[in-house]
Amino acid sequence: MTIYIMTHPVPNDVKSLVTIKEEDFVIGVDQALSAIYKQRIKVDLAVGDFDSLKNKGLLHGLNTEELPAEKDVTDSYHAIKLAHDMPHDEIILIGGAGGERIEHAFAHMNLFHHFPDIKMITDQSEIFILNKHMHISFKGYINVFPYHEAIVTLKGFKYPLDSHHLNAFDNLGISNELLDDTGDIFVEEGTVLVILTNKKSA
Repeated sequence: MTIYIMTHPVPNDVKSLVTIKEEDFVIGVDQALSAIYKQRIKVDLAVGDFDSLKNKGLLHGLNTEELPAEKDVTDSYHAIKLAHDMPHDEIILIGGAGGERIEHAFAHMNLFHHFPDIKMITDQSEIFILNKHMHISFKGYINVFPYHEAIVTLKGFKYPLDSHHLNAFDNLGISNELLDDTGDIFVEEGTVLVILTNKKSA
């Protein structure tokens, strides 16, 4: 079972990005419920303090976990923690980057530190943590950032690396591309944050 956690801003067409099966579980976080409702996506659990949800009527009939407005973690963090306590094969965060609150996008990047097995999908990008070898096929931009330090080899890339030490906050790995159909990312030490971005967003 895949658990999808949908948070603001929700992609414009979620169904074009992922296939939600009947057995999958969908958690809607706070104001994301409005976008989920408009796209006719089922919601199995609504989570949040709902201070940003303008139409509280959307909560009617939903299984809901209401959180206090003042708390030490974000609504998205709480939703992911709930998901981890449930049986699952995969947890995917849908949305969470863009919109008027850039601080929430930054907070979502920090979630990978606490939950390294999650994947994040936005309108144009797929984001995940990697600490091993990955054979990759992707036509867009492949961005490899240290999280927080890493030794990385990139083969089959326009800008290859050979056991290169990426220090914390190093942007060397931005906007790379494959030379052919496939390539390899070798994370020899440490961890990297990989962001796959479609070229049409540039």
